[in-house]
Amino acid sequence: MSSEYITLVGIGPGSSEYILPIAQRAIEEAQILVGGKRALESFASKGQETFPITGKLEEVVSYLREIPDGKKVVVLVSGDPGFYSFLNYLKEKIPSRHLKVIPGISAFQVAFARIQSSWHDASLFSLHGRRIENLASFIEEKLKEVSRVAFLTDNRLTPDGAARLLLEEGFKGEVPLYVLTDLTLPTEKVEKMSLEELARSKEKGNSVVVLGDV
Repeated sequence: MSSEYITLVGIGPGSSEYILPIAQRAIEEAQILVGGKRALESFASKGQETFPITGKLEEVVSYLREIPDGKKVVVLVSGDPGFYSFLNYLKEKIPSRHLKVIPGISAFQVAFARIQSSWHDASLFSLHGRRIENLASFIEEKLKEVSRVAFLTDNRLTPDGAARLLLEEGFKGEVPLYVLTDLTLPTEKVEKMSLEELARSKEKGNSVVVLGDV
C-alpha cells in the first residue's frame, strides 16, 4: 500500500440526500474512486480515476496496493461501511493504519424511521448474498429474545422468496410484518402485510423486512 490511507465512505441507502456532508466532501476531493458500477456512475466526477468493485474482491485489493504514494483514495460502499460491507475484508488484507472510515446511514435506520419504531432492541442480519440454515427456527429463537427482527434481502432471495421459505420451514407465530423497498428513492414502498400475503406477492430484492411488534 503506497498511498497514505484509504477512506471507506458510506453512501447511504440510495438517495444522495441521505449522504453525510463529510462523506460528500471526501468523494469530491478524491483523486481515485473505487466502488460498484452504480455508485461510480452517480458520484464520479471528471478527472477522477475510477475502479469498479465486482465479485473479484482480490482484484480490488491488488489495485489499491499499487496506487502511487500520496493519492486521495475513496472506496464507496452502500449503507454504512460497518454493517455487512467491504470493511472487514479490507482489514484482513490492508493494515488498519492505512484505513479511514466515514459512516453512512444504513437501510435499517431508514426502515425503522419509516415505521416509527426504535431499533436498539432489534436483531439485525442480512440475507444479501448469504443463507441461514433453517431460517424459520433462527428467527423464532431471535423473537424469544427481542421484540423485532429485521433483515436485508437481495435479488436471489427476495422478500417474497424469504416468506415462502419461512412457510416451508414451518415458521410459527403470527407477528406484524413490514416490507420496505427502494428506501429513499422515488420508487420507495412501505407495506404492512401478513407472511402469507408476502409469500403470494412479487417484491424487489432491494428491501428490508421487519418482523415483530413495532
